[in-house]
Order: sequence, then C-alpha cells, then structure tokens
Amino acid sequence: MKRIQSLYLFDPEVSARKMIFLFGPRQVGKTTFVKNRLREIKNEELYFDWDDPYVRREYTKNPHFLKAYLARIRNKFPLVAFDEIHKHKNWKNILKGLCDLHSEEAQFIVTGSARLDYFRRSGDSLVGRYFSYRLLPLGLAEAAGNFDFILKDDVILAQPDKQDFLRTIQQMKEKAFKGPFERLMTYGGFPEPFLKAKKSFSNKWKRDYKSLLIHEDLRDLTRIQDIKGIEQLLLLLSERIASPLSINSLRDDLQVNHKTVSSWLEALKKIYLTFSITPWSKRIARAIKKEAKFYFFDWTMVSDEGARFENAIAVLLLRLVCRWNELGLGDFELRYIRNQQGQEVDFVVIKDQRPFALFEAKKSDIHIPNSGAYFNKLLKIPYYQMVSDYDIVEAYPDNRYVVSAWRLLALLG
Repeated sequence: MKRIQSLYLFDPEVSARKMIFLFGPRQVGKTTFVKNRLREIKNEELYFDWDDPYVRREYTKNPHFLKAYLARIRNKFPLVAFDEIHKHKNWKNILKGLCDLHSEEAQFIVTGSARLDYFRRSGDSLVGRYFSYRLLPLGLAEAAGNFDFILKDDVILAQPDKQDFLRTIQQMKEKAFKGPFERLMTYGGFPEPFLKAKKSFSNKWKRDYKSLLIHEDLRDLTRIQDIKGIEQLLLLLSERIASPLSINSLRDDLQVNHKTVSSWLEALKKIYLTFSITPWSKRIARAIKKEAKFYFFDWTMVSDEGARFENAIAVLLLRLVCRWNELGLGDFELRYIRNQQGQEVDFVVIKDQRPFALFEAKKSDIHIPNSGAYFNKLLKIPYYQMVSDYDIVEAYPDNRYVVSAWRLLALLG
C-alpha cells in the first residue's frame, strides 16, 4: 500500500545529509513503509531492527559494523534504516557517531512510535542532524490507491477559483473513492484492520491494541499505576468526543484530583492513543483558558456515528496539517473555533498564526449552520462543510461549499 510520504520524504533537495526520523502511532505502518522503500531501491540488507539480539550483538562487537554493509552496496547514496534503536541505552550517541561517520556515504531513516518521539525531545545531542516526519492512519487517497487529485500546495483551498474547484471535485469517480471511504469510516485508518475489513477481527485488534498501549507504552513512559483509572477515563472520553472537554467534570466522575486527570490526558497523548486540538482566538491568553477537544487516532473507538465521523475528519485534517508543515509550506495548526455565544465550527486550519480555512463535519446535514456563515464572514476565509451520507457538491456566496466528504478527502490526501 503506497503512502503519501513516499512522494516527498526522500527528496534529495530537502533531506540530503539529514537523518529522517519517522514516528507515529504503533502499527500505523512505519516498518512496512521503510521496508517497501528499501525494496524499491534494492537496499533490503540495510534494514536493522534493534529489537533483534543479532543486530545489538553485531554493534557491540564492532561499532563500525556498518562499513562492511555499505561497501557491498552498489547504490551511490543508499538508505540505512534503523528500527527501534531508541530502545538501546546509548542510542543517541550511536546515531550521532554513525551519522557523522557515514553522512557522505548514506542517508539514515530512524523509525519508532511513542518512545522515539518522547526520547527525541529530551536532550539535544542530535539537534541539527535530522528532520522529523509523522506517519498517521490512512487517508482516503492511500485507502483508494488513487493519488490523482491530491493537493500539492495550499493555494486552491485558501483562494479557491470556484469553477476550477468545482470542476476538480466533480471529476472524481464515485466507484474509485466511495467504497474505500465507507471502509475507512467502518474499520478505521490503521492498515491491518482496514485491509482485513472484518468486524470480528477489527474488534479484537482494537481491544489488543488498546491493551498494548496502556500496559506497555504507558508503563514505559510514565509512572502511572492506576490502570483501571486510565481505562475508565478512556470510556468517558469516547462519550465526549466532539465536545470541549471539561477536566472538572472528569475529575468528579473519576473521583481524582484535577492534576491527576490532566496528567492522565497528557499520558494518553504521549502514547499516541489520543490527540487534542485547542480553540483559536485572536487573544492567545483567552484561547489558553478554553477547553480542548480530544480525539482518538483510531476513530472506531467512538460508538456514536456523528462523533465518530467528526473524529475521523479530525485525524484526516491533522494528516493534512502535518504534511504541509513537512513540505515547508508554512506553519500550520489544527484548531477549532468557538465564541462566547456558543457559535462553533468544528475545525479551523491556521497558517502562520492566521485563520486559513474552516471545516465542518456533518453526518447528513447539508444546510450551512448560522455559525458557519458567521465565522466565514467574520474571518473572510473559505468554509467547507463535509457531508458523509450524501453525494453533493454545492457552492454558495463568500466561498462556502457543501461537499461530499469522500470528494474533499480525496483532495486532502
């Protein structure tokens, strides 16, 4: 399965002489992505899994073991992949030494999940030696295996030429994207349950996946002992997706203090089980005081259909924001917007600290709500309403659009 990162991750004009750090949720396909790349360029023997005792033993016996491998490779500038190296006690110094020694001979890609991201942030011995990238659950273009419509930049969404935008949207064939879209909504964006497409397998995978994160990654990265409390928190979160989250309310339900709830929520983000988005406000101080929204990377953990659809859109917009940041198109963030009168739009993409475009997720409502029209006029930015259950393409004054979700998601990648 082709991933969108393959279009830009190995661009020599950007990443040459830099290590690539590829991280993201467990079982999202990082190892498969790297192995496929090595197979394409015929470098399979340069994959090193540091969970393998043989690899660790080979390095211990000869810290310059890589020289022999590189000598056998015919490629002018091969790719060396280190998987799970962050589990080695001295991993940063190992990487630093190998990179400094072989930076003119090879490029390095380092993969890992929560622990790699966490350990990467602590200490600065690798600063300036790598670019970081995130591999997230599948987008619709990946799920459909069709990359024909993916936006290469942010221009068409920020300043859409109405006729050109509508013509592009209407060119998409339902048979190419509608089925993969429905499958993505049902089974989530993690490759294994998506490809299996069986409800019984998906349910078992989801249960085992959650258990793995809580009992292994959570234990390794935090000092949290109250696993039952965490499991109860997850149940409460699944019922409160799509709404600003009140820590005080959770504190009362869980019978723990405010600091404990906050630390638990941060821990769930740290292990890539959840992520949060905060409200946007012109006055940053006001925005900080408002409540964040939390979402699951695996949206199938949400039972309510409307909330699950919004959760899926949150993940897919987060993919877009990460990709545009990685392409160097600007400093993008995913936020939501809400005023004191309770008017709200589900998502607003921010570019360079300014609102860029509004996105609303609706299961079946094709009518633009008053809040959408209000913020569209106030901020003078496009408004896109993605509808799950209907095939619709409608344009309204002031750059407002109501579009089938599968059509717009094919553009977003």
